[in-house]
Amino acid sequence: MRKFFIAATMIILLLGACSKDLTLEQQLIDTIASMNEKEKQGINYVGKLNQQEQKEQELFVGTMELTQEQYSQVKKQVAALKKSARERMVIVQKEEEALDETRKTADDIAVLIDTVDQEKKKALEKFDQALTERFNKHEQLILEYKKLIDAQTQLYTLLEDRTVRDSQLQKQVKEVNHLTSVVQETIEQFNDETMEVNRLKSRILASLEEVK
Repeated sequence: MRKFFIAATMIILLLGACSKDLTLEQQLIDTIASMNEKEKQGINYVGKLNQQEQKEQELFVGTMELTQEQYSQVKKQVAALKKSARERMVIVQKEEEALDETRKTADDIAVLIDTVDQEKKKALEKFDQALTERFNKHEQLILEYKKLIDAQTQLYTLLEDRTVRDSQLQKQVKEVNHLTSVVQETIEQFNDETMEVNRLKSRILASLEEVK
């Protein structure tokens, strides 16, 4: 489910040769490069999350195929499902920490805005705004994904409840499906905002190359 999200979080930079003097242009390039390195750290967590999701989905499908006569096995697999959900929550929290670090680095761009000429200032303001919107969308995505994990955990609890009614189970399944759709929609929006960030970034880097 998070495959596109993984691809979207990566910002690829083509850096030019560095001058000995730390010019404003070089400070900007260094800031973007540092931000990119921070994002790379988060990629590892997202990759682990994707692998965990796949394993958990396979386990869930297998659990749904069990009957009440196999209740002991149901309980065993539900315990494994809950453990997997907890592990995913830990991974998401680490991803959130990586996001915070990236955002702190990106704050340096706002500092540089008032130190460049008017033409570059306008471009940097657009870039900074696009970054802010993308970070906000990323935070929204993480929040929604946490809600999805909680809903899935509630569903797993119902699976081991012998007294649960079909209507209760279906209601929770509907909630999980709804939250899954919400997450997918936010991923698409995040991808669009990433494309805009990359477009503006490319323009800025191209303009810096022209003045070399």
